[in-house]
Amino acid sequence: MAESVGNLAAWRNWSGSQQAVPGRWWRPGSEDELVTLLRGSAGEVRVSGAGHSFSALCKTSESLVSLDHLSGLLSHDPEQLTATVMAGTPLHELGALLWPLGQGLINQGDIDAQSLAGACGTSTHGTGLGLGSFSAQVRGLRLVTPGGEVIDADSQSHPDILRAGATSLGALGIVTRITLQNRPRYQLAEREYLLPLPEVLSRFEQLARDNRHAEFWAFFRADRAVVKLLNESSEPPTPKPRFNLPVDKVLDITSRIAHGVAGADAWMQWLLTALHSEVRRVGRSHEIFPSPRASRFNEMEYELPLERGLECVEEVMATVKRSSLRTLFPLEYRTVAADDVWLSPFYGRDSASISIHQHICTDYRPLFNLVEPIFWKYGGRPHWGKLHSLDARRLAELYPRWDDAARVRERLDPQGRMLNAHLRTLLVLP
Repeated sequence: MAESVGNLAAWRNWSGSQQAVPGRWWRPGSEDELVTLLRGSAGEVRVSGAGHSFSALCKTSESLVSLDHLSGLLSHDPEQLTATVMAGTPLHELGALLWPLGQGLINQGDIDAQSLAGACGTSTHGTGLGLGSFSAQVRGLRLVTPGGEVIDADSQSHPDILRAGATSLGALGIVTRITLQNRPRYQLAEREYLLPLPEVLSRFEQLARDNRHAEFWAFFRADRAVVKLLNESSEPPTPKPRFNLPVDKVLDITSRIAHGVAGADAWMQWLLTALHSEVRRVGRSHEIFPSPRASRFNEMEYELPLERGLECVEEVMATVKRSSLRTLFPLEYRTVAADDVWLSPFYGRDSASISIHQHICTDYRPLFNLVEPIFWKYGGRPHWGKLHSLDARRLAELYPRWDDAARVRERLDPQGRMLNAHLRTLLVLP
């Protein structure tokens, strides 16, 4: 997003934790215009996406590129169930574009504000055993290098660029179009309800096996957790209710109380679970996956070996409970399938995804600093779009194809134009 600062435009991300004043804003109307801009320029270049990453991926004081005008459906294959889409297409528009074609996304998360390139570039994901992230569904991509070369990569042509580019962090160049593997369009039935946390932990592996999508949210100082299940359904769509409890508004108000009044976080968590009522609804998949997210927060997320996930949850919960830290937002737990994308956090292993959050009214660092070493203990890899403190030396140890990805990056961007200070810390070994 952009806001006026003097004669310049300031960029900030969704939570406000990352801000920058780029020297130049580029909003190309076509791939050809983008090629011309890159060929005629020098210096650092970053891509803004929708600004929904919490990490500093987009920050630059030089050239910032918006792909807002590179949006929409380009082509589709009705037999292979693939679709080629411009990289700036928002996820909240993508499902509706695919539905008339008889296609639907294989999976997606509960936030649909991101651009397609941003979602793939950071391995954004939903939940479900056997279901991978957005990166896992990439079957082809077009990349414009910092030097202005246009490269089409798929499994037959430039397969190394495909494996590196499906989760690229925007470090190889600028992706302008993506071919996604989809599936026949489908409806989902959602059920969201409360269970005692010990029961959730003891039953979750079975819930994950028995349902297409399963996840839960556990409050640190409440004894019940919210469970969400999604399954395919042929039932008629549920009419929209005449009144919806403004959950996000309630969450925002209770967060400010919890962080402003000593001891109020436990009471506010009790209140939120007491107000929760069971949710049941049916609709098109792209209408059921997302949930409103108006209450702003900062987030840390790590992806761990699936078999260690629930054990890690128990340690995180116990550690936070023993501390004096206040937090209202719950821990979120999901599952994601292994893939073969070189810098995907899910490379080579089925994973448990654990997220923790802090409302923007308070400093997230004490909570995140407390919990992050626990994620390391269990072999966690950080979500690229979320907050973490690892650097290239430690990250390289977590990724078997790290050197291969680095070679592709150095070949496509020998001058390091696509690297800001944050990416140099993440990707360049000392």
